[in-house]
Amino acid sequence: MLTPPSLAPLIPQQHRLPNGNILYYFPNDNLDLVKLDFTVEAGSAYQQLKSQAHAANQLFGEATTLHDAPTIAEFLDFRGIVVERMTDTCQGNISYYFLRKYADELFPLLREMFDHPEVTPQLFEAYVAQRRQKIAMGFQQTNYVARNRFYELLYGFDHPLGCYATVSDLDLLTLDSVYQFLRRHYSLAHAHIVLAGHVDEDLLTLADRYFSPEAPTGEHPIRLQLPAPAPVVSAEVSPAVLMPSAVQSSLRIGRVLPMAWHDPHYAQFMVLSTVLGGYFGSRLMSNIREDKGYTYGIYSQTQVFRDSIVFFITAEVAAHATQPAVHEVMCEIDRLQQQPIPEEELERVRNVMMGDFIRSVDGTFELSERYRQMHFTDVTEQLTTHYFDAVQHVTPAQLQTLAQHLLTDLTTVTAGPAAVQ
Repeated sequence: MLTPPSLAPLIPQQHRLPNGNILYYFPNDNLDLVKLDFTVEAGSAYQQLKSQAHAANQLFGEATTLHDAPTIAEFLDFRGIVVERMTDTCQGNISYYFLRKYADELFPLLREMFDHPEVTPQLFEAYVAQRRQKIAMGFQQTNYVARNRFYELLYGFDHPLGCYATVSDLDLLTLDSVYQFLRRHYSLAHAHIVLAGHVDEDLLTLADRYFSPEAPTGEHPIRLQLPAPAPVVSAEVSPAVLMPSAVQSSLRIGRVLPMAWHDPHYAQFMVLSTVLGGYFGSRLMSNIREDKGYTYGIYSQTQVFRDSIVFFITAEVAAHATQPAVHEVMCEIDRLQQQPIPEEELERVRNVMMGDFIRSVDGTFELSERYRQMHFTDVTEQLTTHYFDAVQHVTPAQLQTLAQHLLTDLTTVTAGPAAVQ
């Protein structure tokens, strides 16, 4: 089996800005590129209107009171600067990829974006039109519908993790509501800043100059702890969501796990999930793809949120095979509960998981992204320690016990044409 890597490279270096804030960085002098992340507490859990957080994230930096949108777009395009935007339940993140030589020009503009944001009617109207089209298209896709329904059942529509936007929600969204959200949450003084790549002393000096405001530009939002989901007392099979125009069906099967990320049993459960459907040779893939031909791919995994963890199985299957596929999933789960995993299979999974981990940190940008994700789900390297221990030492008997206790009370959602009934 592969040897676990040292944890030292996963810990970022720290640079204290003049205002006392900490900038985190992963230096690599062999790269000409730099990745810069600004992450703020600005996810959907903070919004008062559906899509408000998403709109603020998408429109941040598009224009300022000093430079209009075409000017900023031309500035970025001419220098090949790539911008990536993301919102989830708690955070909003904006990443900039750029050549080190352009930092002198880019950093002043980034400071301007925070200090002098602008949302013009034209930008807002264009966003709403695009968002309306994307949501409408999403509701025509079985995987989108199944995912939304799955999380709604797990958490409830009133929970930040269980709700989702509809086209009609956009009728309530206003330019002023987006601008006020942006002003409140996209504050440079409260942003978590991570640099990766060609980070030298000159770049840190630039960061001192432009990323260290003496006072916040908005009120600091309280860091949310998400409400706990309602406890599931029995399995729930949701009525199939009928989508007559669909050509295939989507299924989601899973639950909220009754444990936190720092519980050593969670790392062991990750091994169990990998055996079930976490790699190409997994039991679900071997049965439902290779033997039955119901799907091109079926997977199981866990998703860590700030205050809970969800386990789920997901697949796109032929419409006529939806219920047979669900049946085979349950058969594989039953087999894990009734029979210990053979040592040879478990050893293969150990190697797969260790190799996956090494690939996930094989690069400066990958390290910085992993650190950012862990920081904003309140996860520490304690999970990595548990992960290595579980991969190396968990036994078939322990995995069988986990299957008996945790692969139960599963919620099942299917979405597709009438043949799923």
